Amino acid sequence: MKLSEEIRRLCDDFYAATVENNEVYIVKWQFPNGELPDLSLERAQRDSALADATEACARAMLETCTAHNDRIMLKILIYYCGYIRKNEENYWLRFDLNHYYNMIPTFLDKLSELPVHTDAQRALYLKILDNLAPFIRAQRMKLEAQSRRYIRMPEEGCRLTLKSLESCAPRLAALERFEGCEAKAALVRDEMSALIDYIAGPYMALAPKAIGMCQYPGGERLYMNEVDTYISQRLDPRVIHERGYEELAATEADMLNVVRRMGYTGTLRQCLDAIQNDPRYRFHTPEQMQKTMTGYLDQIRPYMPKYFSRMPKADCAVARLDPAAEATTSWGYYNVPVEKPIGVYYYSALELEKRCQIRTHAVVYHELLPGHHYQMNLVLEDPTLPDIIHHHYNTAFADGWAEYASGFCRELGLYSDVDELGRLSWDSFLCCRLIVDTGLNALGWTFDEAKAFLLEHTMLTDSEINTELLRYTFGMPAQALAYKWGSRFFQNLRARAETTLGERFDLKRFHDAVLAFGAIPLDILEEHFEWYLENERKAAKA
Repeated sequence: MKLSEEIRRLCDDFYAATVENNEVYIVKWQFPNGELPDLSLERAQRDSALADATEACARAMLETCTAHNDRIMLKILIYYCGYIRKNEENYWLRFDLNHYYNMIPTFLDKLSELPVHTDAQRALYLKILDNLAPFIRAQRMKLEAQSRRYIRMPEEGCRLTLKSLESCAPRLAALERFEGCEAKAALVRDEMSALIDYIAGPYMALAPKAIGMCQYPGGERLYMNEVDTYISQRLDPRVIHERGYEELAATEADMLNVVRRMGYTGTLRQCLDAIQNDPRYRFHTPEQMQKTMTGYLDQIRPYMPKYFSRMPKADCAVARLDPAAEATTSWGYYNVPVEKPIGVYYYSALELEKRCQIRTHAVVYHELLPGHHYQMNLVLEDPTLPDIIHHHYNTAFADGWAEYASGFCRELGLYSDVDELGRLSWDSFLCCRLIVDTGLNALGWTFDEAKAFLLEHTMLTDSEINTELLRYTFGMPAQALAYKWGSRFFQNLRARAETTLGERFDLKRFHDAVLAFGAIPLDILEEHFEWYLENERKAAKA
């Protein structure tokens, strides 16, 4: 992509200066110079001040900039400045340590993999140990400061967070990898013990049973900030809540049509219960799950060149999660090719005897091709794009695209009725997220009300629902809104392009256009889409 060097430099300089507070980058952290992220309030305040100055510069450039790519990139930078400012605005209401987002096990895993053969390698290892103990201490101190402000994780969140921390025991015991690091390793273990004892003791004793951001002082403001972050609109949560009911009704009508084609009678809930309890729709071993998912991935590969102009260089695969991590992970996650040369979807094989797996086909296409792996690696492999585009993404775009990709594979004839029902069952769950996330965080729903609603309208197990609801309410509030909101956005863009361009509509060019800038906010994507549409109209007339 052709961009002004001045604009690219401004983007890269700001990103490099603020990246320690970017959770996406932290997941990929490679311990540069032995440093760990600085998640202090002071750092958030410094980054916020830098964001103000950078945004002022970007807005000044925007006044005289005429090139389309440069204007879009400046608007992305302005958005990112606002995103960074929210680290300060949301500081006391954001839980840096929880069951869903916990960097300590990640750091310990990476430490265990570092080579310690040379003096330089051992020196780096010692420096990381030096920094890890105060990093863990800072996590405890923030929890203490939040608690004094009446902002505490709910009881069940405490239990799951403790489980995640306690699972680190073998990695902590293995920190003494060479002579001379015993004292520093002992300090790390001491800080972990203090953190675990604090959460299990005085913190848990005061933890609320209720969940939802609206229970905390300032929680409503944080939730509105997060809504804006995740769906690129500062909408009243009640509007989103009602949209969820409308979308759910439409999706459940489609599901009813599919189960009738499959030969089921009765209400939709009765049909789904029958399918959920049918052993034909479960995996019986992790090996069977692995083989099936790999087969689905192989099935889509020949179709990719027909509908997409470019392919990433990195290949992709599926692999099972570490079984120790499955209890705190609902289903799985995609990991870009950073530590491994391929992108991997790590899936959970927990509760195979309970979990209906009819949506597995759609999951593979959401996570890998043509979903996350395809979209993310096109960006990562493009050296002309700034690092803000390489490493930061908007969830509504990224997961909206992945859901669009999953639905697109239905158009290719890759789904049986069972697969289509699985895709729709997931879509109904995404509709429920619009209802439940807003209900819990803004409208005063209780945990029991939200759980009952999901049990009625989804095919999730009790444990899946429990971890999901905790994720919505203190792990990543408003993030769950992004999936359905984004997927509907992509569907609407394509429908508009097809209607406007008619026979001139080219699917490959549409895909190229919407993916050009990576996972950007939806309002900026729409501006770029209008530019694409106008150019397609002009080309049709020429």
